[in-house]
Amino acid sequence: MKRRDELFDVKLHDPYMDKNIYKDPTICPSCHLVYHNKRWHRNEKLHEELVKSDKVDYKKCPACRKADDHYPLGVLRLTGDYVWKKKEEILNLVRNTAEAEEKRNPLARIMNIIETDEGLIIETTTESLARRLGRCIDKAHHGELEYIFSDSQKFLRVEWSKS
Repeated sequence: MKRRDELFDVKLHDPYMDKNIYKDPTICPSCHLVYHNKRWHRNEKLHEELVKSDKVDYKKCPACRKADDHYPLGVLRLTGDYVWKKKEEILNLVRNTAEAEEKRNPLARIMNIIETDEGLIIETTTESLARRLGRCIDKAHHGELEYIFSDSQKFLRVEWSKS
């Protein structure tokens, strides 16, 4: 599958990823991620060292800011009777996949899991997490999967269904 930047001649920007607002080092007071060497890290040892120093800045990381502002970059919608029959299994897969993705990219998180009459809606802080969740569910449960990219903003809607 081709990525969106390979399909479109547009470079879309995540408005929360402006690195100019973060000094090195910065600690997120909400989730304790550390911004160091131009990247966000989940590193408890470094966090403890920096907390003891007075040369650290405190600002919320992009993922916590997105959650506060309710600004998902990915939405996965799971519909069909099958979702209710396998709800716990699907949610376990979603949580395990999100946990693995967060180890790779600590800014990739599930913001909300919402139950509706039609199914489940999962909001994520990154497009890549929504795409990965959809792919994992489809691989495990073989339904109908569709990716809907926005061509005007950095946003991905993933639709998965199975009756």
